[in-house]
Amino acid sequence: MTLVSDLTKNPQEWEFAQAMRQLSAFIAEHPRKIRLDLKAEAMPAGDANEIQYFSLKNNVAKLRLTKPALAGVQGVIPNYLYEELLSALHKEDHALKDFLDVFNQRHYEILYHVTMKRSQIFDKEISKKRSELLFQISSLKSSHQQYFQYSTLFNQHSRHLPTLKRILTDFFPFTFSVETRHSARQKLPQDSLTRLGVSSEFNSQLGQGFLIGNTCSVQFNRIDIFIILESRKEYQQVANDDRLAQQVRELTQHYLRDNTPISIYMRLKRAYLSQPVLSSNYRNSARLGEASCLAPERNPAGIVNILLNS
Repeated sequence: MTLVSDLTKNPQEWEFAQAMRQLSAFIAEHPRKIRLDLKAEAMPAGDANEIQYFSLKNNVAKLRLTKPALAGVQGVIPNYLYEELLSALHKEDHALKDFLDVFNQRHYEILYHVTMKRSQIFDKEISKKRSELLFQISSLKSSHQQYFQYSTLFNQHSRHLPTLKRILTDFFPFTFSVETRHSARQKLPQDSLTRLGVSSEFNSQLGQGFLIGNTCSVQFNRIDIFIILESRKEYQQVANDDRLAQQVRELTQHYLRDNTPISIYMRLKRAYLSQPVLSSNYRNSARLGEASCLAPERNPAGIVNILLNS
């Protein structure tokens, strides 16, 4: 049974705070705007239930309550006004009742908030909503909640490599070094290549974009991130972690907020590497590239950089 149908058929089984909490969540998630009217029951059925009646029509939810209010069975207005109210209701005149319900609405809203402040369930729901709001302010998705502590740095207008280094070193249990690559060879796009011809759409004349070759050298266009490893144990830990490089890349891109190319390396001494072995296990077997060292005992203090795939 849904919330609306249950409240409509069995309002006497609900408590005021419970119904208000459920209705507040229902209204917040509903695609249409719903107005909640809280009214005091002037002539209750005689039982001790807090809710006498509920209805939802034309995007207006009405809740009639028997709790103390300005006007009602437990109202605080003088008796002669209450008698006048009952007399008007018997004559189908609801003007005085509607006027008093304007103040009852505010009274019940304040009563609800005061009551729910002592509720642990409500505190957990509010804390979750506040956290989601803070994540939205920080431009973070719910899957990146662990980056919230750096939201102030993320929202700065400028970007600094020393700050990125401190963030990475603080978030991960390793020491990092961040550098910009002075130059990198890059392939030119097709529309930038030289086209031979004598008509005006060709650029094969000197001084009109004439180029020799299809690559160029780009200055300071790539960031290299080095994970500095201090022992063989750290090297094995990083080498066996398939998600570390991707996590480093995600955190870096959150800080940079652009499409700067990023390369992630392990930086360690040759002494931490082992000689390659023939094995069916791809993690331990010899691999082409920088990850295998044929003679690590030679120049053990030498530093090598091993590229991590991310």
